[in-house]
Amino acid sequence: MASNTKKITDEVSFFFRPSLKSFGKLAEEAAQLEDMKLLFGRFIPEGTLIHFPSPRGVGKSFFCMQLCTAVAYEQPEFLGEPITLHGNTLYINNELSEKVLRRRSEKLMSNLPFSPATRFKPRAYTTKNSLADDLPAIIQIVERLKPVLIIIDNLRMAFADTDTNSNKEITRMMFTLLALCESSKTAIVVTDHFRKHTSSLLSDSDLQAGSGVKTDLADGDFFLRKSAQDKNLRLLKRGKSRHFEEADRAKLLRLNPQTLWFELVEDDVNEAEHIGIKSIKNKEEQLDMAKLLQENGKSIREIAGILGKSKSTVQRWLNKPEGDANGTDIAEERRKAQ
Repeated sequence: MASNTKKITDEVSFFFRPSLKSFGKLAEEAAQLEDMKLLFGRFIPEGTLIHFPSPRGVGKSFFCMQLCTAVAYEQPEFLGEPITLHGNTLYINNELSEKVLRRRSEKLMSNLPFSPATRFKPRAYTTKNSLADDLPAIIQIVERLKPVLIIIDNLRMAFADTDTNSNKEITRMMFTLLALCESSKTAIVVTDHFRKHTSSLLSDSDLQAGSGVKTDLADGDFFLRKSAQDKNLRLLKRGKSRHFEEADRAKLLRLNPQTLWFELVEDDVNEAEHIGIKSIKNKEEQLDMAKLLQENGKSIREIAGILGKSKSTVQRWLNKPEGDANGTDIAEERRKAQ
């Protein structure tokens, strides 16, 4: 069949060859395929486009820089997730100034939690241009370095000239990323932001800002967000994936304030115990959450701290019959009134 050409920018085109095959033929070819290699467990399989939306201020840039370092320095795992494909990595920095990036790199490199291998390198490309303007230069870098992982931080700055609420423009933007992913045979992670007023919602693909086309066209997505229990705790959760089942549970991470490296606290936690619980106003929802926390082994003191209630209120809730959650206790209301 003849190959087709799709224009990405004035300088860059993407070539692909359509195919027509029976399901049987596809199944035969699939039997010859090797298992997918992993850049970060099931969060980032090889050669995929991954959308990484998260709230501002959670440490996305630190996380991405650390992941690039772990992959390039041939670590067998990062935060409990296996890495089975190693090589050069490229962190495309559209957000931070190079001075800030220097300081962050110095902090991270001086506190490496492992001994680095030397075959590959994590590299940073800092620019304030749009991705379309820099794409010819980036493709040359990719051809020379052959990175196994590219991280674009972040989507809004990389496509500053794109209306991220327009399905048509977002589709064009995602096609550019998919074309780069396909032509380079590289896994690409693009960071993004949550939409507003989502602090009390559990993580799923609908939390992303702007058009849902991003989730539809990406191969997968995952989320990093703060825990309501401690300012240094973070939750990491996989969402949609074309290759693996979605994750019901989340990882609990800690951002070490001294080293600025993320550390794995627990591999499997209930996200509902950590996300925006104090902002829940409905009394029935508060009671349900208190019962859930109790079932998960939390003490009355711990539940009171998580929900932002007094111990006596929580004790009263949990001792009441089913469906009886009649408001906050009188003593607490009087104390607040004083």
